[in-house]
Formats: sequence, structure tokens, C-alpha cells
Amino acid sequence: MFRMTQQNRTPLVVSYLAFDVVISVFANLSYFSFYFRNTMNFSLVLFYLISVWALYLLDHYWDAKKKTFQKSSRSIFYLQNEILIQSIIVGSILIVGGLAILSEWTFIKQNFAFLFSFAICLFLVVKNLSPVPKEFLVTFFYTWGILLPFPNSMQHITIVFIFSLHVFNNVLITYQMDREWDKEQGTFTLNLWVSQKWMDRLVSIFLFLGLVILTFQYGFHTLDFEFFLGMALSYLWLLFVFYSSRSPSSKKTLSELSYLPMFVPQIIFFFSGLP
Repeated sequence: MFRMTQQNRTPLVVSYLAFDVVISVFANLSYFSFYFRNTMNFSLVLFYLISVWALYLLDHYWDAKKKTFQKSSRSIFYLQNEILIQSIIVGSILIVGGLAILSEWTFIKQNFAFLFSFAICLFLVVKNLSPVPKEFLVTFFYTWGILLPFPNSMQHITIVFIFSLHVFNNVLITYQMDREWDKEQGTFTLNLWVSQKWMDRLVSIFLFLGLVILTFQYGFHTLDFEFFLGMALSYLWLLFVFYSSRSPSSKKTLSELSYLPMFVPQIIFFFSGLP
């Protein structure tokens, strides 16, 4: 289906087509829906997943079309499969538009401030006019976007902080793979003024900080076991990948999939209810 040259097809297709990101978003939504006892309807979940997928495909395709001295393997993949990629993007946008108009118009109107501010920041990043490093923007909007369907989440600041710290670590790890690309394109990221060595130290500090805060809060009974279990396993996954993975492509994919343990509390709850 997809053309690739001299590469291991399956893992790279998963990463290049952002399936790992889509799976992680689904894990996030499922986890917080379970934790906050706030059921999401199917159309809203579908709207989220396809929107994220279309956005990442557009971003990767935009990168592939830019004039650069040397194309990345992902950009080559997108150019080799350009017609198919374009078709998927157009189809995704049409589905998202249909869901927005027919099913989720109320949700969109209620969260217009998020969509408007996201669009403005996206424009500034694309034009290299953003006064804020991209890592902070991605962390902020990813966290805010995931928690939008759960209004009561803002009453749990500790939970929001621990989750956003995990997102920030994830972004720092995955963006290190694009260090040279960001420098060439002039994108305002932390990679422009923080060395690889110090970036690794920051990730280590923030990962252990998140785990310490998480354990401390659970020990003092301010967090439920479900939240502690899912988030602790996600932190440990990211910590293991950060210290053990050597291949840049596998490290990026495994980091994106670090939210998979968020399914664990739901699985335990499901089976514990069986006779």
C-alpha cells in the first residue's frame, strides 16, 4: 500500500502516519473519561481522533514539501506516497467537517476560545513568529485539548499538573529527534539554545520530579488509586524508553505510546467486575 525503500516497513509507517499519536490520544480520552466518570459519546471521540490525525498528517506533509538541503526519511516517505497522503488528508478533513456540523457543533461553540487561540498560535509557529518555544505551546494545547470534554478536571489542579508534566517530558524527548531540522528551519524551540546534554538532564529531572509528586500525593491520599496506577505506569514507560532505547525512530514511537498504560486501570476495573 505504501512505498518505502530499504526500511523496516511496519514500525515506520505507524510513526510516519502518526498512528502512535492517535492511539495515545484515545488512551488519554478513555483514561480521563473513566477517572472523572464522564462518558464521551462516540461522535466526539471520533471527532477528536480524526482531527488529531489530520493535523499531524498536514504537519508532516508540510514539512516534506519544504525546501531543505537534505530530506528526512519521513519526508521522502510522504513524497513517495504523495497522492495517497493527500487523499487521506482531504478525506479526514471532510469527515471532521461533517462531524462538526452534524454532531459536535455545540461542543465547538462551547470551546471556541480554545480553537481560536490554537489557530492563532499555529499560525505564529508556521510563520516562525512565535515568541514562545514550540515545546511549551504543544504541551499547553495538548493538555488543554485532552481535558476539554471534562470540565470538572479544572477542580483537580494536581492531576492536571502531573499529566501536563508527563506531556512536557514526552515532547522534550520526541523533539530531540528533530533537533537539526528545527535549526535548519529556524523554528523557535528549546533545541536552539539548550544542548543535547542539558536537554537529557532536564528530561531526567522532570521525569523523576513527576514521579515524586505523584507518589507523594498518592501517599497522602489526595489521589485515587486509578489515577496513580495509570499515570505511574505511563511515567515508568517513558523513563524506561528514555534510558534504554537507542534507535531514534523506535524511541520516538515508543515515547508517543507511553500513554498506553492508561488503559490498565480500566482493564482491571472491567475484569474485577466479572463473576
